[in-house]
Amino acid sequence: MAAPRVPARRARLRKPPVPRGGPVPDAAAVVFRPAGPVVPAGRRAVVMQEAAGRVVGRLEYQLCHACRRGYVRNIAVAERWRGRGLAREALHRALAPALEYRWYTSRQTADGRRFFAAMAEETGLAFPAPFLRRGARCPHMTSRRAGVTPAADR
Repeated sequence: MAAPRVPARRARLRKPPVPRGGPVPDAAAVVFRPAGPVVPAGRRAVVMQEAAGRVVGRLEYQLCHACRRGYVRNIAVAERWRGRGLAREALHRALAPALEYRWYTSRQTADGRRFFAAMAEETGLAFPAPFLRRGARCPHMTSRRAGVTPAADR
């Protein structure tokens, strides 16, 4: 007996995504502004603002020069601005003074895991997770004094 013939699948044509919230923004119009720290190993941030001054993204991280470690706490970019390289540029700015340090991240989402895998390939740095595992924690970063005060983030 001959095997039943299975019809060939037709390739689905994907429609390009429709931009939400108006015209596609110009990523070149974004300003990257550093914020913090007020204490050694304190929280720092790279704030991304559009020309009108609205915040469109933020990268929060910590650096400990004593332990030579960096920790990416969070990266958030407004949905309308995603896919334009803003998080990538912000991360490069955070990494610049500490390229020889060991970097960690929490990698909580699937998008985050893909992003950090791509950044690891691009930079040659590893971004192991989770930061809270034994041996990765820096006592300077985890102290109560390592937080950002509101004045440092203006």
